[in-house]
Formats: sequence, C-alpha cells, structure tokens
Amino acid sequence: MTISAVTLTPLQFGDTLSGAPLSSEGLASSVPILVRRWRGVCPVIEQPPLDHHYITSHLGGPKLIHRKGEGGERYNDIAERAYSVTPAGAAFSWRTQGPVDFAHVYLRPSFIDHVIATEFDRDARLVSLQDALGFRDPLVEGLLAALTDSVVGGKGGGRLYWDGLVHTFVCRLLQLHSTLPSIGAFAPHVLAPFRVNRVIEFVEANLTRDIGLPELAAVAGVSAFHFSRGFRRATRFAPYAFVIHRRLEHAKVLLRETQLPLAEVANACGFGSHSQFSTMFKRGVGMSPTHYRMRR
Repeated sequence: MTISAVTLTPLQFGDTLSGAPLSSEGLASSVPILVRRWRGVCPVIEQPPLDHHYITSHLGGPKLIHRKGEGGERYNDIAERAYSVTPAGAAFSWRTQGPVDFAHVYLRPSFIDHVIATEFDRDARLVSLQDALGFRDPLVEGLLAALTDSVVGGKGGGRLYWDGLVHTFVCRLLQLHSTLPSIGAFAPHVLAPFRVNRVIEFVEANLTRDIGLPELAAVAGVSAFHFSRGFRRATRFAPYAFVIHRRLEHAKVLLRETQLPLAEVANACGFGSHSQFSTMFKRGVGMSPTHYRMRR
C-alpha cells in the first residue's frame, strides 16, 4: 500500500490541536497502535497529511461535519459512535457543528500492509485504504468502543486480548474500506491436531505470562488471523478465552488442593491482581474463589 508524502506523526498532529488529549495510550499489544481521545477542542481542525492511517470514532452525540479536502467538499450528519476513515497522506479541513468529542485510532501503514499480505494473501502495493465519513458498522463501532474504553476507562486485558481485538478491527476495516478484490466469505481455516496440541502445551507451560497472539500463532506455525479462526474451530474457544479458561482450571486445582492465599493463587495463574482474579473467577465459575474453596 503506497501513500503520498507525509509531514506529521500522530503526536505532532495532536500538538496542533487547541487542547491536550483527554487520554492517550499505546495499547499493551504486539501490534503498533495508538488511541487518543479529545473533547471540547476547537470545532475547526486543519489536518495536514499524516504518516499513519487513522480512524475517528465520533462521540458525544449527533453532529454536522463539514469536511473539505481530497475528494471535494462534504456535509454529513454524523450519528453517535459512527466512524470515519482517513488514509495516511490525506489532508482535510474539518468543521463540526455540535459536540466536539472524538477518539482517534492510529495505525501504521506497514502494519496494514502486513495484514493485507498475511491475512488476505494480496500484494499490498496494489491495495489502498479508502476514506469514509460517518460510516456505520456495528462490528467496527463495537471494536472502536472497546479500544476507546481502554484509554478512557482503564479497562484491562493482556496482550492476547488486544492483539485479537486489533487484528479483527483491521481485517474488518480492510473488508469495508479498501480496494481489496472481492473475496466473499472467508474459507474455513482448520488447524492440524499437532498444531493445536503444540499451542495447548505452550499455554499450559506459560500460564503466568502475558501471552500475545503473534506468539501463539508462531507456535502453531501460521498467521495470526488464520490461527485465531482455526483455533476457535478446533477448540470452540477464542485464543484469549482459552487462556482464561486454562488459568481458571488451574486456579480451581490450587483452591481445592492447597492453602495458598488468594493473592498467591492469582499470581500463580497469571492474573494481574487479586481483584482481577476474583472478577474473572466469579464470571467464569459462577462463585467467588473463597466460596469455591469452602465447597471443596
């Protein structure tokens, strides 16, 4: 995927806005992504070409956006949580009538190119991301909400969770907003039993670690996206859900067979804190760790 000459990074662009971001974070992910949230900045934004693609989640309520730049001039009524896609190298003038509240998700073109090549088996040089203004798609909107919550609400999740989220997000964007040839429905991906067993053994041996999706895909010997789909078909678990399941099963053994304090059980099973362990255990098992231990 080729882009025109660019001038600013996302952080440099942020410095040109009238106020500091409400929040900004590079997610705990193996893929390069930056999420920034603004509210109440100047309703007129002159956005020069950037060296990243970025996706805008329009928040705070309905609004009217007047956008000028490549492709002409447009007026759009924008619904709450609708989104816009701005390819790297594009420049626009944005004017907002209504609440100025938005989140930006910045993605490196090199990462998009990698996904095009590995997940869609296409030559990235022949594919370009296309701009969109005020688009609606329930899946993209839900994924954007999860990404935004990560920086505004401080919601947790290890690398495996965020890797899967970001890969799904990018694949959906490419399906909807790129020049990829029509590919129809994805063909079923199946992992050979030896690949599944290799991953299961790796997870069991590394329950205390923050495991990333690319790491599991490398253990299986396939791409991250193909691994996610194939692993789910083979085990009926998404990779993140499987790791949580195995951690909870290990926790149940420790609660039944040892007198370890709950904080030590949480640490031995790879949970970041006692509170996270208690929350995940109650969600997955239906009772608190203390009550589970009392029932043994």
